[in-house]
Amino acid sequence: MRTEPPRPQAIALLVAFGVQFALGMLLNLFVELPKTHPGSTGGEYFTRSFTSLGWALSGGAGPALLVHAWLALLLALGTLALFVRCVAGRVRGWRWLTGVAALFTVGAFFNGMSFVDYGEDFSSAIMAGCWLIAVSLLVTAVVRRGREAVVSA
Repeated sequence: MRTEPPRPQAIALLVAFGVQFALGMLLNLFVELPKTHPGSTGGEYFTRSFTSLGWALSGGAGPALLVHAWLALLLALGTLALFVRCVAGRVRGWRWLTGVAALFTVGAFFNGMSFVDYGEDFSSAIMAGCWLIAVSLLVTAVVRRGREAVVSA
């Protein structure tokens, strides 16, 4: 049995993605991360990244990065939850879109951690590209399903 698409959940995620974009621009334009912080030196990527994530989530880098990091974590978990819900409910036309959106959201999350670790602009660019793809896929899911509902009515 197929269930109806979780449009409200997808729309809430899209609003959160918009807020995340604004926070990212605020950080990019007006906040300079310290050159040295927990996670900025030593160790392999995952150890550094999760140390940096803990530092960011604890507010060590200030309120803008604190909110940006928490929202990034919630977006990664939220898109994964949306995908699982679509798979479990056998929601037609949404499974691939939400699965790939979740993959790119997690990609943006990891590139955000990489940016905090290394401060390289290409990590920020990859993060933004992943954000754009994830948002585009969720918009496609919401609009596509809305159009199908109108056509079938």
